[in-house]
Amino acid sequence: MWRLRREIPAGPAPWRALAAAWNLEPRLARLAWLRGVDHPEHLAWRLDPSWARSTDPHLLPGVNQAVVRIRRAIEARERIVVYGDYDVDGVTATALLVRALEKLGAEVSFFIPNRFSDGYGLHLDCIQELKVTRDPGLLISVDCGVRSVDEVKASTELGLDWVITDHHALGPELPPACAVVHPHLDGYANPFLAGVGVAFKLAQALLGAVPHPVGADAAFLDGMLKLVAIGTVADVMPLRDENALLVRRGLDSLGGKNGPGLAALLRAAKKEGALGGQDIGFGLAPRLNAVGRMGGAEDAVRLLLTRDPGEAETLMTRVEALNQERRTIQEDLAARLPRPDGAAFDLVLDPTAHKGVIGIVAGHRMRLTGRPAGVCTVIDGVAHCSLRAPEGYDLGGLLVLAQPFILGGGGHRAAAGLSFEASRLAFVRQALQRGAAEQAAGRKIPPLLLDGGPNDLPEDADLAGLEPFGQGFAPPLARLEGVVTASAMFGADHWKLRLAGFPDPITWFAGRDRPPQPATGDRLCVAATPQGSSRWGRSWLVDNLLGEGAP
Repeated sequence: MWRLRREIPAGPAPWRALAAAWNLEPRLARLAWLRGVDHPEHLAWRLDPSWARSTDPHLLPGVNQAVVRIRRAIEARERIVVYGDYDVDGVTATALLVRALEKLGAEVSFFIPNRFSDGYGLHLDCIQELKVTRDPGLLISVDCGVRSVDEVKASTELGLDWVITDHHALGPELPPACAVVHPHLDGYANPFLAGVGVAFKLAQALLGAVPHPVGADAAFLDGMLKLVAIGTVADVMPLRDENALLVRRGLDSLGGKNGPGLAALLRAAKKEGALGGQDIGFGLAPRLNAVGRMGGAEDAVRLLLTRDPGEAETLMTRVEALNQERRTIQEDLAARLPRPDGAAFDLVLDPTAHKGVIGIVAGHRMRLTGRPAGVCTVIDGVAHCSLRAPEGYDLGGLLVLAQPFILGGGGHRAAAGLSFEASRLAFVRQALQRGAAEQAAGRKIPPLLLDGGPNDLPEDADLAGLEPFGQGFAPPLARLEGVVTASAMFGADHWKLRLAGFPDPITWFAGRDRPPQPATGDRLCVAATPQGSSRWGRSWLVDNLLGEGAP
């Protein structure tokens, strides 16, 4: 089921005011209006992303206390350790804060916990080891730590101070740190900051570039916004209001001159010229994410920090190899798992599954069935599972039902994790299936939201003006329909198609559970996203197979 993204009322086009205020091509104004933009000022975050619109970092709760403690550490020559996370948000946040502290003359290093041996967040074993090996006076968390009350208390007994910067859900108690910097505290104006966005605001305040940066500070911070753009898009944070401004400025900076590490990453992803949110989401982010998925994520941070072109190439070769290994392991796991059986919750267990890819595979199965899915592996008799759910479900509620049978779990509505003794799989599966069936009974299946036909979308050069597209500001999606005049397979599961009377090529990444390959003469109706290329022109990427009829 699909429909137009927003019902267009009769009478004058409701996007005329947007077009007039910003001198926009009408189809571009229409696209913005379809995404809920009713007032011209709401487009300023994208079309006029000046520093003056950004929020003074000292308004972010906890920043003032953090600046005082960090500056004292720098002046006293205390060793500082930035304690990050292994996903893209955590990696970019770590690199950003290290670079800012280096600029201020701090004696700084970083630490990233290992996904497999340490897990997410602050860990006392890791903190104790840092105390012995590096003897820091101050630790600063990025993208983690706001729920680590016990670990921060124990650190105090070791003589260690913490500044916590995070954006994840708050717990009932804040850790007893020197400062807790968090956008969900005290009604802050932009609660949607990613972990790297929080780190950026702290860095801006430390530099004294307030309320807005100018001159050399502005140039330095625009460079830091490259990392903010990558981490924010990768963490699927809403790209609206100030987030849109920060990411837009970061994308513009990425289109210019880059350091050796980012330049190598862009070459590996075959990205050149102006970039959009989808270039990050499907080109840059998976490569950085693969490092943490396959082991320790330190090389991803080193790649972003290096000033040596030779080291950048060496690190990028390693990153690319890990990304290819991740793809192979992921595809092998997807192929050997049993096909979904129609259960209300698709929970499968493979005792040899690689922990770094089970979340990706669970997401693929969820999209295939339209129902919640989970993939589990087993380590020392304990099942570790990643869960994914489509819109209209709440994994948090399902975890409550499974509570009597699990060792632990958490997350949010659409993505979560849990662990349980492997022998209790049947009980956990039954609880999740019962809860998912109850949620499905009251669920309204959301329609696929389209922007019309291909002629309703502006040219690629105009589309770039509305970047960033992503979470909260959906990429353009058009309905393509026609008779197939050419159909060819490339790679393991990709199709290249041509439709009669339609000049642009169509790419379909169909996957293992694809429908039959369209044949010449078949009539096809699909939803597709335009893919602009300065070298090859416009093509289209299939998002969904549509049925007959019109939206």
